[in-house]
Amino acid sequence: MPYELLVTEPALIKTIKTSLENDNLFVKPITKENQFTVIRTNIRDSTEIESRFPNIISRQYEYKLTNLSMVRDIIGFSRNYFQSYITDESILQTLLDHIPTRYSIYPPLLLFNNSSMKCFTNGIFINIISQYKIDLSKYYHSLLYDFIPATGMTVVAINKPILEADTMRQPHNLQILYKDKNVGDEEIWCKLKQNDIWQVWNPMYTMFSRGNIKEKKRVLDTFKDVRDNDVVDLYCGIGYFSFSYLRLGCRNIFGFELNPWSIMGFWKGYDLNHGFGHSNRSNCHIYNENNERSLQRITEYRDTLPNHDLLRIRHINLGLLPSSEQGWPIAIRILSDHNDWLQCPLVTLHIHENVSIEDINSDKFINQTLTKLGKIPTELNKNDNNNDDDYHSYKFEVIHLEKIKTFAPDVWHICLDVNVTITI
Repeated sequence: MPYELLVTEPALIKTIKTSLENDNLFVKPITKENQFTVIRTNIRDSTEIESRFPNIISRQYEYKLTNLSMVRDIIGFSRNYFQSYITDESILQTLLDHIPTRYSIYPPLLLFNNSSMKCFTNGIFINIISQYKIDLSKYYHSLLYDFIPATGMTVVAINKPILEADTMRQPHNLQILYKDKNVGDEEIWCKLKQNDIWQVWNPMYTMFSRGNIKEKKRVLDTFKDVRDNDVVDLYCGIGYFSFSYLRLGCRNIFGFELNPWSIMGFWKGYDLNHGFGHSNRSNCHIYNENNERSLQRITEYRDTLPNHDLLRIRHINLGLLPSSEQGWPIAIRILSDHNDWLQCPLVTLHIHENVSIEDINSDKFINQTLTKLGKIPTELNKNDNNNDDDYHSYKFEVIHLEKIKTFAPDVWHICLDVNVTITI
């Protein structure tokens, strides 16, 4: 549950409210309770509320929206809104049956899940709206300003699936239903804090998956040995997993991303997180290009070092769906050319894939992955016309398979952790 602040000093009220509004964490209205002024927030982390307001009493609360003593879930809110237009109860109920009830709040965006039945673009819903000559823009405006408990809301949209064939992972099917005047597509920057880390993205040009929060937390909790070592993120996006490694204190991170809007979101998020304790961006090497150039870029970085030192690569993240297999040979080449195996003798590959539950339960996916990884060094030798001794003898060991979220019926987005060691 979120926290509210119990303020006794009137002089602090405006400062607290402004601070919360700047981070889209203020929940209106401000109320009085005995000697306290009660200021509600969207903060759900006790550590964050204590660090931001160390000398102010705080407590958790259960948020309920009320209007004339009516609990204002979205159906209740919509009934209250539309009944002034529609007096026939059966028609009103039909309209309400097609209103979506699942949504996410990413200030400034109110994003509804896509559904054929419960959708603002459903034919039956549109026909009733047209029949009664209802201006939906006013309804959407009311949703943003009267229903949603957050400030700075300006956009209503429907979320639709990302095309698997799109290598830049852009939300082509995001449908804007309403925007406040003078709000351009390039100005819609959403931000959300997960695991005490800010993420920033433009929903018109980049994707965001709320469901990855569990996997980010797992990285933070499990791989603390990344501190003072290097990480390569071959599909870094807006910093989904890169930021977790930066929070853990990695020495350098090398990220590659095709979508320029994702790169902009990455740097906005990096700055919002205060550079994870760094005064400049010197430890963050992010490239707006295909990861096939990663070997060249890492070589160029090493050329700037006094002794052309090898890296200490502890993790390589391969976070692309539906499959990251394109990056597997690149990861092995990076390890062969750029890792100091004496300083960092263990590397973990984080392989993201969409896998059927049958292939997970039978270990078919694990066995196939290990077989494919085992063949890569030999294939690289052949392609490079090298001798067999030019690549190390690698050992691949699966240490964990994490089921992150369902992607489709009986299909899971998973992350497979594979430890890589060598025999010199």
